[in-house]
Formats: sequence, structure tokens, C-alpha cells
Amino acid sequence: MRALPLHLSMGIALSLFGTSVFATTGTINFEGKITSSTCPIEIVNPGDGSIGNLVEMVDVEASRYTAVDQDRGGKPFSLRLTPDSGCGLAVPPDTNTATVTFSGLADGDHFAIRSSADAAQGVAIVIKDKTGSPVKNGDASAEYALSSTDPTDMQFEAFYRSTAANVKAGVASADIAFVVKIN
Repeated sequence: MRALPLHLSMGIALSLFGTSVFATTGTINFEGKITSSTCPIEIVNPGDGSIGNLVEMVDVEASRYTAVDQDRGGKPFSLRLTPDSGCGLAVPPDTNTATVTFSGLADGDHFAIRSSADAAQGVAIVIKDKTGSPVKNGDASAEYALSSTDPTDMQFEAFYRSTAANVKAGVASADIAFVVKIN
């Protein structure tokens, strides 16, 4: 066997050692959708039975507040859960209960009003459940018995609560989300 010239054999040897392993890269795309509700829940105004996501609070004069933690201007509303609407209510009838957790911008344990140049000051919104107890921001309400055959109205009441002894007049609105947990 004939030997290769030195420069040729060195070139082959260097090319063998210089070979590297290349990783191949790529991209995976994920697409999907997170839905906001698996079960339609209606917000009902008990006064006139209207349905919508607006609870119109009553006007309260700032001078009616003279101390911290005074509730004024109660406004009832209900969250209606209807059977056969995809809510997964159990059979036999009337074995389910539900709790509601409200969440929003916090003002202590309750819900801050939206900040704006003309916003009221020294008040928050408090929501009370069927027992009359405040439902703290992020906590579950009392349990409500659900019917599996008829619509269930889970009743609540919203109030303006003073967070200061002197309340300043202005717009007092809030955006509060809710989650209904069926037990």
C-alpha cells in the first residue's frame, strides 16, 4: 500500500477532527382558546327583572357618611343559574350548592371604585350575600342551594361603604368579576 503525501493525510485527519455535530432547531406553534364561561349566568335586577351586567347603584349624599364602615345605598341583584344550560347540575334534583367569589381592585377587604379625576373619595363597594354578611374580595360567599329543574336566583346586595369619616362626592363605579363554583 502506498502512503499518502503528508499534506494530504494531514488534511484528511484535520477534516475528521474538525467535523462537528449540528443541532437542528425549529418552532412549534400552539393555538387554542380559553373560554370565559362554561355555563351562562344572568345578572338579574330583582326590582324589575331586567337582565344585564349593569347594577345601577342609588345616589347617596356624601354628608350621610359620618364615620368609617357605614353602608349606604343598598342595591339588590341576583346571579341566575338555569338548569340545562351547560352548567353540569347533578341529578337527583336539588343536590347541588354553589358559592360565588367576587374579585376586583381591592380597597381593604372590599372593592375599590374606579379612579378618575371626578371619582368619589373615601368609599368602596361592599357586596353582601344572602346571610347579610360581606363577601370579602377574593373569598367565597355563603352556599346557595341550586335547583336542577328551575332557575336559581342567588341573591346579593351591593352597598357603598365609607372607608373614611369624610366622604368626597363624585362618581363611584367599579368593575367586579365573579366566579360561581358549583359544589
